Amino acid sequence: MITSIVKRVASSGILTGVVLCTFAFTFAACNSGSASASNPSTTGGPHPSTTTQPTTASVTARVISDYRTMWADLVAAARTSNYQSTLLPQHATGDALSLLVQGLAKDRTLGIVTKGQPVLQPSVSSLTPAANPTKASITDCFDNTHWIEYKTNGKLQKNASGGRRSTTADLVRIGSTWKVTELTIRATGTC
Repeated sequence: MITSIVKRVASSGILTGVVLCTFAFTFAACNSGSASASNPSTTGGPHPSTTTQPTTASVTARVISDYRTMWADLVAAARTSNYQSTLLPQHATGDALSLLVQGLAKDRTLGIVTKGQPVLQPSVSSLTPAANPTKASITDCFDNTHWIEYKTNGKLQKNASGGRRSTTADLVRIGSTWKVTELTIRATGTC
């Protein structure tokens, strides 16, 4: 799956410089912000309503969970190169979703399926705005050593060497779900 997406990105001119294995999706840069807390009124009148904001720890956990779910959705779809999988838009959107779908469609055309499981080590590097985050960034060390491409006849497809790759992702909150909007996977050995 990674090989097909990388080939698609390279042929479209998105791959540049010394980055050997990158696929990218585009979304506007994150903005930072802050909010001030208001004190409840101490007069005899009604108290203003307060909205409980999620804690940073709970937001971080949800961002990582939804990022991992995006990968799980892709892994499931890649087992049969199902570019029409209804799982894909649940945790990816925009250009990210288009690139995943196009990569799977190319694999389907070439008779390639991807089996196994990548290993992820994500951590949240930013949440913005601070008071009620709607954008997040993740750093990861994606390892595709055991996520391998095969021909549909069961024979091993010639793969680019798998390994540990420095990875970054940007996510946006849509409703209660965090969706990947940008994903960059660098060359093997970068983490």
